[in-house]
Amino acid sequence: MSDQRIQDGRHLRPIDGQNLALAQYDPYQSKANEDDDAIDLLEIWRTILKRKWVVVSILAVFIATAALSSWLTIPVYRATAVVQINHETANILRIEDFEAAPRSWQGVEQFYQTQYEILRGRQLAENVVEKLEVWDHPELSGEITQRNLYRELRALPGRLMQLIRSDPPSAQPGTAVQTPEAAREAAIRSAGGRLRARISVNPRENSRLVYVSVNSFDPAFAAQLANAVVEEYVRSTMQRRYDAGQEAREFLEGQLADMRIALERADQNLIDFAQANGVADLEERINMSQSSVRTLNDRLSGARGDLVQLRAFNQLIEQGRGDSIRPVVNDGQIAELRGRKAELETEISGLLQRFMEDYPAIAELRSQINEIDSQIRERADFIIGNVIAEYSNLEAEVAALEEAIAENEGRILALNQQGVQYNILRREFETNRELYDGMLQRLKEIGVAAGAQENNIAVIDSALRPGYPVLPDISRNLSIALLLGLVVGVGLALLLEFLDSTVHRTEDVEKLVGRPVLGLIPIVKLSEQRKKSGTTTRAEDRAVSHYSELHPKSAVSEAFRSLRTSLMFSTPQGMPKTILMTSPGPGDGKTTNAINLATVLAQNGARVLLIDADLRKPRLHRDFSIQQSPGLTNRIAEVSSQEVTTSSIIPTTTEGLFVMPSGNQAPNPAELLSSDRMRKIINLSARAFDHVIIDSAPILGLADALVLSRCVDGVILVTSAGKTSKESIRTSTRRLVQVHAPLLGVVMNRIDMESPDYAYYSSYYYNYSHDEDERVEGGRNKAGKNLERTA
Repeated sequence: MSDQRIQDGRHLRPIDGQNLALAQYDPYQSKANEDDDAIDLLEIWRTILKRKWVVVSILAVFIATAALSSWLTIPVYRATAVVQINHETANILRIEDFEAAPRSWQGVEQFYQTQYEILRGRQLAENVVEKLEVWDHPELSGEITQRNLYRELRALPGRLMQLIRSDPPSAQPGTAVQTPEAAREAAIRSAGGRLRARISVNPRENSRLVYVSVNSFDPAFAAQLANAVVEEYVRSTMQRRYDAGQEAREFLEGQLADMRIALERADQNLIDFAQANGVADLEERINMSQSSVRTLNDRLSGARGDLVQLRAFNQLIEQGRGDSIRPVVNDGQIAELRGRKAELETEISGLLQRFMEDYPAIAELRSQINEIDSQIRERADFIIGNVIAEYSNLEAEVAALEEAIAENEGRILALNQQGVQYNILRREFETNRELYDGMLQRLKEIGVAAGAQENNIAVIDSALRPGYPVLPDISRNLSIALLLGLVVGVGLALLLEFLDSTVHRTEDVEKLVGRPVLGLIPIVKLSEQRKKSGTTTRAEDRAVSHYSELHPKSAVSEAFRSLRTSLMFSTPQGMPKTILMTSPGPGDGKTTNAINLATVLAQNGARVLLIDADLRKPRLHRDFSIQQSPGLTNRIAEVSSQEVTTSSIIPTTTEGLFVMPSGNQAPNPAELLSSDRMRKIINLSARAFDHVIIDSAPILGLADALVLSRCVDGVILVTSAGKTSKESIRTSTRRLVQVHAPLLGVVMNRIDMESPDYAYYSSYYYNYSHDEDERVEGGRNKAGKNLERTA
């Protein structure tokens, strides 16, 4: 067994009583570790099984509600008519209609959505009601309405009050009396609103067919309304198109009169402007000026290019580097002179190798070189002068060209302004003429189209009388109720499990305590015992306390024997001699577990002393039907020697089992139990008996168990499944660790082996229930004793 598995507490961990001070336990760390983010489907299933009645109850409520609601629902019939809606009309005369058909995909989609809203519209519904004169129909007037469970429950108090009161309701004072016409309009409006709520429009996908349905309690009335709705829709569409044509014709006739006046005025303005400005040859003059500007621009571009180069030469001349400009460098005469100079310098170099500097021939050659330098200087100065003169002349030429271009551009601008004004007047005239011609043509087309107008709406199938109702859909309602009931029921079960702060499984306890679970004690169902024997409650309590004695072959007795076996391996020395039984709080079953543990130890042939150290609420004397005094408190007061008297130790019906009751009521139990005399009594008892089991008070709120834990070889913490909270276990363990108590492990009491939490444990317990009625008479059962010794 690895150290990690020992620390996790999932296996029996031997505890050395001499090293108890080294026990390590951090309850807060355990608390942090007990949360697991992983979703365990098996745990969820166990939770559902454990709280199955919650799920079943919620499911039953939902199904009953759905069934009752379906039963209350008045049958609804649905009649459906089919219409075809085209977004364009048949254009027989090839004349575009005054209602332009949408061309883009978005436009077509908007067109159909508009038609659907018209079918559901208030005006269409009111027109149908008025045409059929059904505003006083019971369904449309509100006399008959659909029933539902919620509305019926809300209306129940009012109906009861109406049954109690016999006088009819009187009219409210100050209520205005409506005229017949106003009452009729109000009734039509109200009936139209109710009819709108019954109309449903469902377009068929990938087609131009639209299904228009109307719901009603009367199948014949549903068909009548559906046909009336589509007929009114077709009629209103035609009427709307006709009205639009009339409005367009009247509008165009009025606009044509105004446009004729505007066209005549624009024509006259164009003629007057042309005569006043002589615009006959305007375009030719503009072309000539533009040609001159292009020629001048070409000359100006060339001059500016030459000017840039000469400006660079002039800057070098001003800097005193005229010899480096390209005209000087590339001059042929200067190049020839420089070549001659190089030849002379070569001759001088040859003579200097043989003669001195003052040699006549060398002097003559140097004189010639000086003459050549003078000629080069004169030639360069001449070229530089020509460059400067050419730069000045080119600057003047560029300025003259720019002035000429500006003059021609001004002339062109003036001519263009006249042309723009003329073009504006001409375009105004042409626009007015086109508008006039278009309006005149459109007016004629509308007149022709009005006589050959095609509707884009067609009724494909009229509504027929439905043969069966669409509501209530009982199977659908029950299916939804079943699904919702399962979801809500399972969710509530998981929520209750999440909110449950008590321990149910061994894994929970081991994480909290850091010690193994030594034993699982099944629950004893007192209701079944009560049915069999008819005993009193106190008798039942005593039967549970002595269950291992009364039912030695039961699963409960086997559980205590398993606990006894676990204790044999709980320490390296084997079974601890002195064991303290305690629990976090009252009612966890520590006393019952102490009695049954002591019984199975005695049945195994050991001499066992059971001490009632719960001086707050002693119980052993009642369970064994003996006197409370003399007992432990008497012995503590009398101890003064190294021997133990037997005046307070009482034998029981189980061979080898002795009991020391609590004794007289003590005013200060904690001080009494923490005395040296108490430790002395425990030591003397350990010498006289094979095992000493001490039943103490609970840990929380009391110091009794903590004081006694330092005087024993081992402490067993008893918890009750489904009752003891995790926080109380965590606090109890922390207090035991703080005083270095030799905590052996935990006993989980009241385990329901039928619960899904322990389904994997129950298969390991043999069925001993066929011998549950066996009674032990006159001492220990011999067969049970031999069986235990064999085990």
